[in-house]
Amino acid sequence: MDTQQNKQADQGKLIALPGNLTELQLEDLLRQVYSHLLSENEYKRERIEELIIRLKDLEAKLAEEQQEKKQLHKTLSEENKKQEGTKQLINKLLEDIRRYQNDIEWYKRTYEKRKVAGILKDRFKSIFSSQNNK
Repeated sequence: MDTQQNKQADQGKLIALPGNLTELQLEDLLRQVYSHLLSENEYKRERIEELIIRLKDLEAKLAEEQQEKKQLHKTLSEENKKQEGTKQLINKLLEDIRRYQNDIEWYKRTYEKRKVAGILKDRFKSIFSSQNNK
């Protein structure tokens, strides 16, 4: 069990017991309380200033990361447009390849698999028709 003397001896607590304090002790106690409040106030002010600085740093970092995010979205959009253009080019080239393959097949059918007489006939026709057009 705590006694009144143990409670007064506890430095972490400032306890005023009625009837036991003289005027001088009361002034000392009030000075201690005032001093304690001033030091606590100073500590809290310093802590608030530290937190404000940290908050400003975090806000600056957040703004920087948001700017970087915007830039990355812009780059991604540009790359998607480039990719779409590349897809269209690839599709066009594939279509050109198919047409060229068809042309090659036509030339094979026309000039490799036909008889010489048919080829000569076609050539003479093209020669005479071009001379008649002149």
